[in-house]
Parts: sequence; structure tokens; C-alpha cells
Amino acid sequence: MAAITKLVLVAALVLLAGMPSAAFQQEHQEKDQGKNYYAVVFLNRGSLTGGTQRNVGLFKRPLGDTIWTNIYGRNLLSFGLGIWEGKSSRRHYMAVGNGLHQSVDGTKSWRILTDWHTEEILSVAPDPIDSAVIYVSTPFGVFKSIDEGRHWEKKMSGMKKWFVKKVVIDVNNRQKLFAVAEEDVYRSTDSGEHWEPLHAGLTDVQSFAQDPAFPQHLLTGGEDNGIRLSLDGGGTWQAARGVPKASFYAIAISPDGHTAYAGGFKTGLWTSTDDGVSWKLLWQNPDIEAISTIYVHKNDSSHLMIGTSGQGIYESLDAGKTWRSAGLQGCQVRQIELYP
Repeated sequence: MAAITKLVLVAALVLLAGMPSAAFQQEHQEKDQGKNYYAVVFLNRGSLTGGTQRNVGLFKRPLGDTIWTNIYGRNLLSFGLGIWEGKSSRRHYMAVGNGLHQSVDGTKSWRILTDWHTEEILSVAPDPIDSAVIYVSTPFGVFKSIDEGRHWEKKMSGMKKWFVKKVVIDVNNRQKLFAVAEEDVYRSTDSGEHWEPLHAGLTDVQSFAQDPAFPQHLLTGGEDNGIRLSLDGGGTWQAARGVPKASFYAIAISPDGHTAYAGGFKTGLWTSTDDGVSWKLLWQNPDIEAISTIYVHKNDSSHLMIGTSGQGIYESLDAGKTWRSAGLQGCQVRQIELYP
């Protein structure tokens, strides 16, 4: 009887250990108070459901709500979103087809920071400390401002081609940058002044992620080339195992570094728990043409959201075991974030 009682107790403890505690859930909610989910919609393929007003631009969904409301959009192609947060102020940025847009009043009003030299902005990366420093990627290269967007300078020394899909600031060193170009991933260690190719082994790079917990761990996906990984900060690369030679447009890594996610054109959602070395299919929905972005909640790694190429947003609260449609049906969603 004592052995049976002990076995039941151990089983109960294991079960409880796998469940989020009420204290954790309360702490999670408290940390998110005052924040909203934001979604960048690139285009709309038809009627918009689970949303209101305009069809493209920036949408917002308050915590606990199910409706996305368009808060900024002028029927412009919208590519990405960024934020700078100080002690008493914040700045939101939108990467848009006609330039970089900035809001300093909580997304109530916006102004364009760039001119005709840098019209089409594909991504934005504000310096996490210095609000004056902003990086953007464009079809014409990487541009940098050191005066909050009043003036811009092209930073392409060492790059072979101009088209840069994305610029990323290193999680630990803001002088180190990564640029996702057409033919390779580039790295700068001097705030964008000079760039070096990392020779990731992909001919058409589509996605990139740096592990927030282990910054030397890098993942990149290509067009019809699967996924490649580096465990030494880009010094050497290897092909991931188990994943198809498909086009992967989105890669994300959980804040604790334990789990990576990837998706693309008719791939479904794939996951890895060994630094991206091997992968397995986590979830697939035949109605989803392509996964264009993946969001992993910073305080709860079991909370996932994916943006698709025309089927809106899907959401999971149990690390991808089950999913539900989360609005913006008909929309191509480029980015999802949880911001103040």
C-alpha cells in the first residue's frame, strides 16, 4: 500500500510539474498588463474577418480580446514593425512601402522619417539603448540614422548585393548586426560600418533567427533549401536534419532557447529541441498556403502565434498541440509582436 501511495504521489507531482501554475499564470498576466498584440498586414486577398476597418497596415488586439482593429494604414504595403522603449517614452516604427513611419504618442499619429533615397523599407531595427540610432533594410541596402531619422547614410561596405530583406541587432552586443541579403547572411561588428559574409550555404536566404539565450546559435532558412544552422556564431554551418528541402520564410526561437520553430511554403510548422540540429513536424493545416511569421511569447513559451500568407493568424496556448484561428482571415501577416 505504501508503494502504491508513493507511486500515485509521484505521478501527481509529475502531472502538476507539466501544468502552468496559477501563480505563474497570474505573473504572466501581470507582466503583460498594458500591452497589446500588434500585427503587420502586408495585403488582403479577400474579405477581412476577425478584424475591423481597413485591410492592410498595422492592426492591434488588446489582451483578452478577439478582435483586431486597424490603427494605421493608408493602403500601403506594410513589411515590419519595431519599437524603442525608454524609461518615460517609447517610439513605434513601421517599415512601409513608402518609407519608415514613426509614432511617438502610442500609435495615435505617425510621420515619415525617410526621403526618396530610402522609400521602400523592408525592416527596422532601433538601437535598444540610443534612441537616435536606427537601422533599416531596403532593396537598395542597409541604411543607418544617428539623429532619430533626420538623416540617413547607406552602410554597404563588404556586401556583394544591395537587396537586404532584414537587419537584426545582436541580443547581447548592439554594435554587432546581422543582415539577411539575397545570397547570404552578413555580420557587422562595428555598428554597420563594415560587413562580412558568413557563408551560410544558401543561395536565396529567406529567414534568420538568433537564439536569445545562446547568441552563438544561429538559424537561417532558404528558398527550396531547407534550414541551416551555426553553433559558433556563424563560423561554420551545417544542414539541419529531418526537415524537407522546402522554402522556409519564418524561424523563431523560444526565449529560453529550448525550442525552435520554422515554417514556410506548404511546409506546416516544424520544431526542434536540439539547437536546430534535427526537426520534426509539429502541426500542419492543409488550408494554410504558407507561414510568413512566427511569434513565441516572451513570458510563456507555450503561447505561439503564426501569421500566414492569406489565412490570417493562428494561435496555440499549449506549445503547438492544438490551434485555433485568431482573426484577420484573408490577410497576409508579416509580423506579430506584443508591445506596450
